[in-house]
Amino acid sequence: MTIVSQRPTAALLQVEAVSKWFGTTQALNAAALTLQAGEIHVLLGENGAGKSTLAKIIAGVYRADTGTIRLDGNPVNLPTVKAARQLGIAMVFQELSLAPHLTVLDNLFLGQEGNRFPLAWLHRAQERQRCEALFASLELNLPLDVPVRSLTIAQKQLLEIAKALVQQPRLVMMDEPTSTLTEREKRFLFQTLQTLKQQGVAILYVTHHLREVLEVGTRVSAMLDGSVRTTVAVTPALTESVLLEMLTGRQLSMVVARSSPTTTQPLLTVDGLETKSCKDIHLQLAPGEIVGIYGIVGCGRESVGRAIAGLTQPLRGTMTLAGQSYAPQHPGAALAQGVGFLPADRKEAGILPERSIRENLNLSNLGAFAKRGILSPSQERLHTTQQLEQLQVRYTSIEDPITRLSGGNQQKILFGRAIARASRLLVMEEPTAGIDMGTRLELYRQMKDLADRGASFLLLSSDLVETLLLCNRVYLMYDGAIVDILINPTLHDEERVLSAVLGKG
Repeated sequence: MTIVSQRPTAALLQVEAVSKWFGTTQALNAAALTLQAGEIHVLLGENGAGKSTLAKIIAGVYRADTGTIRLDGNPVNLPTVKAARQLGIAMVFQELSLAPHLTVLDNLFLGQEGNRFPLAWLHRAQERQRCEALFASLELNLPLDVPVRSLTIAQKQLLEIAKALVQQPRLVMMDEPTSTLTEREKRFLFQTLQTLKQQGVAILYVTHHLREVLEVGTRVSAMLDGSVRTTVAVTPALTESVLLEMLTGRQLSMVVARSSPTTTQPLLTVDGLETKSCKDIHLQLAPGEIVGIYGIVGCGRESVGRAIAGLTQPLRGTMTLAGQSYAPQHPGAALAQGVGFLPADRKEAGILPERSIRENLNLSNLGAFAKRGILSPSQERLHTTQQLEQLQVRYTSIEDPITRLSGGNQQKILFGRAIARASRLLVMEEPTAGIDMGTRLELYRQMKDLADRGASFLLLSSDLVETLLLCNRVYLMYDGAIVDILINPTLHDEERVLSAVLGKG
């Protein structure tokens, strides 16, 4: 099969030979890209390929070391995010850029209040009207006057998208916008993208999801080692297999082998669990089993996982772990019994940004390198390098701050840290958010290997395909309750899942 590369005749944006260094690490190497008005240009690449760095240079977050950016054919200077906004360029960040203590309404207009004079009155009534109109167009139901810290991670992601669109930009860049969205929210987003496309807005869409390329893309570019290597049109001839080979240079099976529990005796039993957002939850996990909970934003699935991991206390109900009463008062108590937790929001709840890669990886497992209370630095360094190789993390030095890594590589560090102590059960929120396809398959393999050795996983993923392929069982939630259970699901169950989680079952 031959796919013909296309070169656009006119471009809204042109990136010419842009390079960027962070210390001794070259993130971009003469990267070149064109973006046309009224197109959705998808940018693919494995972790560390330079996708997010390129988008952030266009958005004014970083300054290029060399190269030129043209808008409407004219060279432009983008020293700040504000300068980019004034030219009609907006970005939806993979790492949320919200102020958690401010309200939804305040966040939506933060930095674009429209007044040049200190102490000038804010146009609150106009802002509220604009916000309500935008939310209605997005079919987004968020309370305007609550602090952002009270929202779920998926609601925060939707707000981040709305924050970019309220500016009515000419060019929108989206960095992994669906990483925490379920199928319902994705449909709303994709409808919005088509509307923007029809209005002539140019969209640069950074993702790891191959299916999204085929669903929304006009053209797709693949990045490798800081350069854009290939750009092709999205046509019926373009398939996931072709994209995967274009992206990784190798053919990989998209079928994930499911683990096979050796016993049906439950490891964890939850009976009648009730929290502020769920009611009468009954579920079980066997040793070596991967179990999923799937539902739309606000269905209550996060509260179930967090109660099991000791982050929140249930209002009522009982749990047993390996036949013993289980009621952890905090995450440390859960971890002491072999139950770990991988949070969805790595920026706020996962990484220690001022600490090194080594420290972030080993934070919860320092006892493994200590004898009589004395830490062995050599053992810790050896373990760190071995783990990073196994996790396929791209790094320069284990002593570099973790923020030197791409978002996907940071996620791999958190996964490695979580599995180090979770000997029995790991509760995972969005474990592969921001992870490229090649590494996803490697992480799936690691999960299966651990499951084959008796470890269990509770998966709270917004990726329906991932949930159906990995899980032995999937509990479907709607409005705080479990409404259906799938045993050994397949991709043919997608329609049944969506019907249940949308309340149509």
